[in-house]
Amino acid sequence: MNHENIELSTLSKSFEFEKVCRTIDELSVTDARETAKAFCKLYYKQQEVVSSLGLKPISESLKDDGEQ
Repeated sequence: MNHENIELSTLSKSFEFEKVCRTIDELSVTDARETAKAFCKLYYKQQEVVSSLGLKPISESLKDDGEQ
């Protein structure tokens, strides 16, 4: 799993990821570093996705479904 393949869309999550990467880079095992970076980036991406789910009110979603 390569953390480079995961795109973060917010600057704050990208910054936090870079800070965590500096700590992770101090680990001695290459596979542990890559796995930890990927896990961290996936965690931040999951937070972005979950927060974006609440942007559109349910009432607007229901109205949009009825117009189709």
